[in-house]
Amino acid sequence: MTRSHSIRQPLWSWRRAILLSTLILFLYCLAQLGLDFIKLPPSADPISAAKHFLSAAFQPALSDQNPSLPADTPPFLHRILEGILTTLRYAFIAMSIAVPAGLTLGFFCSSAWWPLKRQRSRSYLIPLVRGFLFVLKTNIRALITFMRSIHELIWVLLFLAFLGDSPITACIALALPFTGTLAKVFSELIDEQDDSNSKQIRLTGGNSLQAFFGARLPQALPDLVTYTMYRLECAIRSSAVLGFIGIETIGLSIYQSYENTYYNEVWTELYLLVFTVMLFDILGSYVRKRIQRAPISNTAVENLTISSLKRARPKWKSLPYIFSALAIAVILSWFCGANLDQYHSHLSRWDRTQDFLTQLIPSPVQATGQWPDALPWLENLWSSSGALALKNTLIIATTALLLAAIFGYTLVPWASRNISTSIPFGIKKALTNPAITLMWNAWGFTMRLLFLIARSIPEYILAFLLIGILGAHAWPLIFALAIHNFGILGRLWAEVSENHDERPAKQIIVRGGSRMQSYLCGILPTSFNRQILFIFYRWETCVRESTILGMLSLSSLGYYISQEAAFLRYDSMLFFILLGTIVIFLSDILSVTLRAQLKKA
Repeated sequence: MTRSHSIRQPLWSWRRAILLSTLILFLYCLAQLGLDFIKLPPSADPISAAKHFLSAAFQPALSDQNPSLPADTPPFLHRILEGILTTLRYAFIAMSIAVPAGLTLGFFCSSAWWPLKRQRSRSYLIPLVRGFLFVLKTNIRALITFMRSIHELIWVLLFLAFLGDSPITACIALALPFTGTLAKVFSELIDEQDDSNSKQIRLTGGNSLQAFFGARLPQALPDLVTYTMYRLECAIRSSAVLGFIGIETIGLSIYQSYENTYYNEVWTELYLLVFTVMLFDILGSYVRKRIQRAPISNTAVENLTISSLKRARPKWKSLPYIFSALAIAVILSWFCGANLDQYHSHLSRWDRTQDFLTQLIPSPVQATGQWPDALPWLENLWSSSGALALKNTLIIATTALLLAAIFGYTLVPWASRNISTSIPFGIKKALTNPAITLMWNAWGFTMRLLFLIARSIPEYILAFLLIGILGAHAWPLIFALAIHNFGILGRLWAEVSENHDERPAKQIIVRGGSRMQSYLCGILPTSFNRQILFIFYRWETCVRESTILGMLSLSSLGYYISQEAAFLRYDSMLFFILLGTIVIFLSDILSVTLRAQLKKA
């Protein structure tokens, strides 16, 4: 007689702890916020304001709504096309700086090219070299964390303050956080590649650098290229937001039209921005599919000759043209159009920089020259506004992300191409009706389009529009941040479902299970860790975004940063910036720790 063994699940696990903590945190944030979007002032009429604004969506303007413009003013369509081209120009310039810098810093952050960890050698230089590399990696990771912990809009404010109001200043400031993000992701993508080919090169006499450039980097190249395309899409959105601080991108046109209640113009500008972002999103998706698809025929696999492998290699005829067009766009962005180094100030850049650095020193220290005098000043800033601003920033970021995750989890199965289809996971159980096939294709396309539109509008612009309808309080910021992250998480999670091992889900479909059962029991359990990691990745971004959204209405970190910058109190401005930076550092450490624990679990 065989003895049956029952498998008992432990009462405590990292997954359950994370889910329970998330639920408690969400309830705490809701209790702190309250339903302020219901308690509007008696004079506010959000329903009427929303109707007035949304009705203009069906009648976008093709000409100026302002009848009193000078006769020599360029036509409306000409101005907004010029604005979107300027937006693209700044985005391309910023990315052309960020990509090589991110590759360089990402190389030093990666440990894939280090000497073997347990390499036996009598030389005392090996431990010294490894110790130096560890210190170098730690310092560079701290540097890139600092670079990406400050929002690009705040970097722009800082750079404009000490380098002047030239376009190249804004481009460099825009490139800084993108460099930090690219370096972090590039290093992680390289380190997560299969190291079997690298080991083969080392075992045949190659050194660590040869193994890195000969095996590890080529393996990671498709992922590096596709992520770069995604960051280009993000750079376009960030470049558009620069218009809200006076830089002549499409965001400036949206701001001016909305402030003057020319809502038909606003919708034309929004449509143009969304169309541009969607175009680059589709382009990035196409590149990702083509570059990750490497069909090799059975003949090539059987023969395993160099000539057969060359004949069977994927023919990517369109990709060279796409990359060439992007390279030409970068060159044109640098050398065509208005001068990038237009500087307007009676001070030289060096004098301006010296004056700015002096003002970064706390005001009590400037007066007395004694650094201990800064302690009461710091304590006063923290107790009077810093603690509340940091708390509001974290609550906005957390609430928005959890709202996005809840709705994303609900809809993401219906956006996955392997689930939202008449033949789920490629298994045909019965004759397929053409009408049902069309219905499923339309439903999946609609869900993917919903995610795409949600992430195409920058959260800063969306929050600016929602404040005009709902009033100046926390919930418009939360809704804007949640809508944008809903679109991003939907895309990331749908890709996880599409690229995941489908065998457990196929078994459920074959045994008569439904699509939802196959997702909940076959896909979700094994992809849970990856989805949780995406949430932590987006939480770090949400903290940065909620910081900057506070510049619009709420007493968060962004509100005080913009207020101190307006009064040229750069020492206090730096204090609030560093508060947000510390939170990003802590969240990065927490993310790395939880990722390690989930991987073990």
